[in-house]
Amino acid sequence: MAVFPLPQLEDNAVLLPSSQTNSTQPQLCDVWRDIQGAHNWNGLLDPMVPNLKAEALRYGNLAQLCYDAFDGKSYSKNYGTCYHSKRDLFNKMGMSESGYQVTKYVYANTNLLNQVFGEKPKDQGVWLGFIAVCTDPNEIRRLGRRDIVIAWRGTQTAEEWIEDLRDILVPTRLSYRCKRTGKNQEHHFADGVLIERGFLSCYTSTVRHRQGAAGATVNISTRDLVVSEIERLIQVYEKEMDNLSITFTGHSLGAALATLSAYDIKQMLCTKHNFHQIPVTVFAFASPRVGNLAFAKRVEEIGVKVLRFVNKRDVVPKVPGVCMNENVGCLSKLLHWLPWTYFHVGFELPLHNNSPFIQQTHNLAYFHNLELYLHLLDGYVGSKQPFSWSGRDHALVNKSCDLLREKYEIPPKWWQEQNKGLVKGPDGKWTQPSEEE
Repeated sequence: MAVFPLPQLEDNAVLLPSSQTNSTQPQLCDVWRDIQGAHNWNGLLDPMVPNLKAEALRYGNLAQLCYDAFDGKSYSKNYGTCYHSKRDLFNKMGMSESGYQVTKYVYANTNLLNQVFGEKPKDQGVWLGFIAVCTDPNEIRRLGRRDIVIAWRGTQTAEEWIEDLRDILVPTRLSYRCKRTGKNQEHHFADGVLIERGFLSCYTSTVRHRQGAAGATVNISTRDLVVSEIERLIQVYEKEMDNLSITFTGHSLGAALATLSAYDIKQMLCTKHNFHQIPVTVFAFASPRVGNLAFAKRVEEIGVKVLRFVNKRDVVPKVPGVCMNENVGCLSKLLHWLPWTYFHVGFELPLHNNSPFIQQTHNLAYFHNLELYLHLLDGYVGSKQPFSWSGRDHALVNKSCDLLREKYEIPPKWWQEQNKGLVKGPDGKWTQPSEEE
């Protein structure tokens, strides 16, 4: 198998953090709308301004948290859930200073493939991420607004890999409740919009959801769970409408779901009086293509701002639509109606594998790893600039990979759960703990 050599830099190029973070840059609270893409990141990407890099890394860390907190062990009785409760998630995952409070967990259901792969069925579906809101006054002051964030996990289970491969475009018919009449209405301004079947199936899947302290359960789609929670939070903070933002983030499948759900939420906001002004932004890492040309145009028309970070050697952002996509030119626009003609959305920031921390590799899967993405983003200055380390711990690269040079003495795939999740009880016996509430 071919080995892909990475560009080499002198070791002293990364001994000190980047000096970009100087005192002359404006405070985030004064420029947050630009950082969220109000002007399509014009003049902010190449070279990348420190505020934007810091915010992109912050949202990328939230996407990574969705991987780290997911119980994907097939032998676990809590398989498919989050290790921690909503109340404890940030504390247990070392992000107690985030300033956010989790308000809802997001689940999706792909149980139809259980019999094929032997996956354990979960009535409530598989945990895919969370919705959180910034509640800390100091963080709100730093951000310049109250932020609602929706973070999505990428592909982890065999079922989700199959969903990723269902790459035929299908119509999306999403209805929104009219505030004036209280009825669900299907809006036809989305005519012609097509979405990849697997992503749409995951987003609209039905799960069993427990409501309230009484524990009553109802059937609800993943999409309705997200939309209803965003509607609720907007109503809670309606008086802060002028300083409220909604930010989506995710990696791989999670990036696709972040883009799809951001489009859906913005469509919903457009149907409600004065809500359309709330900025909706997506920070997407390693996102595959999500929809067709009509989808890409509609995302732009309604004002969803999408910034896609792409490792140039990662194959996932090149699919689906390998043969017919936005790079083909006029032919793809002429054949936009075909169920396999895809178009990327938003703005792309290419990341180069020019880090001197990284060794040569022939494992293409490593180029898709989110921690590698965040490492490359941390060292990104501009498209023609060498890697300039900004201080992010390089050991994180080897969390689930074997990419760091041996001289750094970081073992490969070091992120492990202690005792495979077993805990020792008062009787001296080791057992699996019950799922946290």
